[in-house]
Amino acid sequence: MNRTVEIDRFIAKTDTGKEYTILVYQEFIPAGSFDNPQAEIEGLKSLSTSTGLHVNYIDSKTFKVVETNEIIRKV
Repeated sequence: MNRTVEIDRFIAKTDTGKEYTILVYQEFIPAGSFDNPQAEIEGLKSLSTSTGLHVNYIDSKTFKVVETNEIIRKV
């Protein structure tokens, strides 16, 4: 079973000053073998706001809140 872990969080703001806390999650996929039964590999990363809104990545400092269509930038 896959495991999801919060790996980062940061503040991002809209051009009008509205602030969001962005959470970054990393999925870990079981990849155990006889030699290493606990092995995992990194899977997809996902972003959301602390209030549960979905966030899409545009570039390393720019993101889009899906539900509100707002463009936000990492502070």
